[in-house]
Amino acid sequence: MKEHIWIPSRNQRISAMLHLPDNFRAGTPLLVLCHGFTGNKVGYNHLTLNLAVFLERRGYGVLRFDYVGSGDSDGDFSVDTSVTGWREDLNNVLHWVGGQKQFAASPVILYGHSLGGLVVLTHKDTAKRVAARIVFAPVTKPVENFRDIIIGRELWQKSLKGHRIENFFDKGFTLYSQFVKDLVKHAYDPIGTASTHTTPLLIIHGMADTVVPLAGSQELYEQYRAEKELVIADFDHGALGKQDEFQNIIGQRLAGLVAHSLPAAAAVI
Repeated sequence: MKEHIWIPSRNQRISAMLHLPDNFRAGTPLLVLCHGFTGNKVGYNHLTLNLAVFLERRGYGVLRFDYVGSGDSDGDFSVDTSVTGWREDLNNVLHWVGGQKQFAASPVILYGHSLGGLVVLTHKDTAKRVAARIVFAPVTKPVENFRDIIIGRELWQKSLKGHRIENFFDKGFTLYSQFVKDLVKHAYDPIGTASTHTTPLLIIHGMADTVVPLAGSQELYEQYRAEKELVIADFDHGALGKQDEFQNIIGQRLAGLVAHSLPAAAAVI
């Protein structure tokens, strides 16, 4: 079953798609999928949509959503996009999940791709609902990654001065200065923040990734103190042409994680 829902966030509306298997019942794990920079809930080459369908067919509940300003959500990418805003959006999505009786007993597993991985890693689980995290090619050094690779130094400096930038990384997006200034102001440290988590973490990164350096995921793995696994595969940043392999990696590891760490959930899938 697939259902579209609206979730309030930042005085606007988040567009989300809920996937539930026909046999969904109390205690079934729910995965919340967080897309990356300039992405949406369908994903790069349908990466997120295809993952959601794959997981639904294997008995999991899945919620994928667009951040405010992205995809079908309300807002404007150029002015509403920032890590602070995205983190607030995830908090509001999880608040919505927490208010649904059908998910009261469901362990929540967060998944994030690229900058969505940073959002997942830095999420403060004050409600204690997150049972595990999965990140694919996570941004772990945001200032360096965006300044040196994604935006580029010239546009980065222009943005710091308060100017609008556009057409970065061969994409036709426009972005005002709030995004870059937010990265500098908050100095997000996904690796340091994640080192305080106590839940299992699966990290997947491609050897052919030219967008987000593999070294960041390797350092994340080294510093993470709880149950963890790092899978390095022959992928680019979006597993182009290898989504079946990508999905199977997640499916196999997720089944093992649920069986080992969430035995009550394993009994209902």
